[in-house]
Amino acid sequence: MVTWRRAQMVLLSAQGMQGDDRKIAQVAFTSEDRVRDVIHNSNADGFHSN
Repeated sequence: MVTWRRAQMVLLSAQGMQGDDRKIAQVAFTSEDRVRDVIHNSNADGFHSN
């Protein structure tokens, strides 16, 4: 479940919700800080990010 949620956040960002952490957080039922952390980790580490 956690992996799917991270993937969803990265996908939403890639599909055009870039810079709108609030909207992504609402869709993924998480905090804006978590969204920023996940996207930052994904950008830094690619598919191997946690």
